[in-house]
Amino acid sequence: MHVGESLRDSLPVSERPAYRECALTRVGYYGHKNMMPAIGYAIREQNRFVFDDPAIDAIEITFERADDPLRVERYIGDIDVDHVSVHALKLSPGSPDPPGENYLSAIKDIALENGAESISDHLGFTRDCHDGSEMGHFAPVPPTYEALEATCRNIDVIQEYFSPLRFYLENIAYLFRLEGPLGEAEFLSELLRRTGCGWLLDVTNVYANATNFGFDGFQFIEQVMPAAGRVQMHLAGGVFDEKVNMYIDSHSHPIPDGVWDLYRHALRVAAGKVDAVFIERDQNFPDEDGWRGEARKVRAIAEEMNQPEATV
Repeated sequence: MHVGESLRDSLPVSERPAYRECALTRVGYYGHKNMMPAIGYAIREQNRFVFDDPAIDAIEITFERADDPLRVERYIGDIDVDHVSVHALKLSPGSPDPPGENYLSAIKDIALENGAESISDHLGFTRDCHDGSEMGHFAPVPPTYEALEATCRNIDVIQEYFSPLRFYLENIAYLFRLEGPLGEAEFLSELLRRTGCGWLLDVTNVYANATNFGFDGFQFIEQVMPAAGRVQMHLAGGVFDEKVNMYIDSHSHPIPDGVWDLYRHALRVAAGKVDAVFIERDQNFPDEDGWRGEARKVRAIAEEMNQPEATV
């Protein structure tokens, strides 16, 4: 087996597990015939059993969890949903250099194998260059014209490689902000316009940043949304750390009221272009009622906001 080659690729063709049919050919480019987004979870071992719930028709795969060279079956097993997306952590589009081909290839392989129609990552940087040291967390991109140019170039490379799969870029939660001539909303809006990539609106990250830095999260969403052609969303619950006086996006608690309010607002201003909404939970896992209850609430709100009078 060569470096960067999966176990599947090393097997004789006759023994390889078949790729799942890509969702692009199953349900159309955006995956849905109506205005309703697909609803689901970022898949974890702790929540696989809830994907039989009628409220759930989407899965987000975290690439770093699925990237096991010894695995020969597709990561989501026999779960059948309308919308599958792969979420990466280390593309680092805000770095000076684009990501390496081995990483891009591995992500696309997982996406095709699981019938994904999209791939996403974060608007930030985790390394200083292509083969640089990983920081282990996302740092915000400096809001400068030079950083905007570099990030757009990298996203162009990423999108060209992943084509025809759609790429979405997620706004991150940050504990500090860098100074520059561009505001965060202006930077993100211009980036979306120039590259045409989708926006993975992490509603909880907007809530955290607005809480920690005193800006209006509703207004932020209103400012950026016109620049986004297609949208996915993340919802999660964090915790307010009184020691540092900041809200932490820990994915460890139920979705709070403030995030539900922003979610309703985001659905209203993004009417007609939201492809999927994913709930994230990585700690303090709920019981079965908790897992199913949040997904059902996400769907109920989406159905409510899908009514014509809700978008007026």
